[in-house]
Amino acid sequence: MDLYHVLDLVGEGSFGRVYKGRKKFTGQVVALKFMPKVGRSEKELRSLKREIEIMRDLQHPNIVQLFDSFETETEVVVVTEYAEGQLFQILEDDGNLPESQVREIACQLVSALYYLHSHRILHRDMKPQNILLGKSGVVKLCDFGFARAMSVSTLVLTSIKGTPLYMSPEIVEEKPYDHTADLWALGCILYELHTGVPPFYTNSIFHLVQLIVRDQVKWPDTMSDSCMVQYS
Repeated sequence: MDLYHVLDLVGEGSFGRVYKGRKKFTGQVVALKFMPKVGRSEKELRSLKREIEIMRDLQHPNIVQLFDSFETETEVVVVTEYAEGQLFQILEDDGNLPESQVREIACQLVSALYYLHSHRILHRDMKPQNILLGKSGVVKLCDFGFARAMSVSTLVLTSIKGTPLYMSPEIVEEKPYDHTADLWALGCILYELHTGVPPFYTNSIFHLVQLIVRDQVKWPDTMSDSCMVQYS
């Protein structure tokens, strides 16, 4: 901590607290994520370390960069680049986004996912809360707590990770899945950005599962072909 000034609190949750900070002697603005070790199981602490290990090797303009990580007696501290806005907050405030902006966000997120999947990494928790907006509209994918690095011999996964609103049919049915689960979540996010609501939405988890598995997506009349993004 001797290298950083801790400034404003910018986020807080069950994971811990995130502060805006500044690296001493350089003026570099960073985000400092403090995650308490007390009360966490060994499994949770291993998961934290796995997230750090995965992020340490990621170098992509649309993925939040890890600068540093260390431990104090009571906390694990992760230092990353600082992004001003959260996509979730913009949705909360504005309802939906213009199609041109949705297309721009789509291109950047597809690029980030292509990079991850090319390195055999699944994010597994794609949602608006995990997408940050930096300067000049640059999108930054963050939070790799559920991410999984697949070995060359691993073709599919079966464990359930992620947020129900953006889960693919194979995940909610507890069937094997692969990188296409991230693409399903991306599609759900883009749909919500354009329309203001997720493609499948209900307050009942059981009903939500039925909708995801059985219902067809109801495309709005305003959706144009130019809003479709192909992943290759």
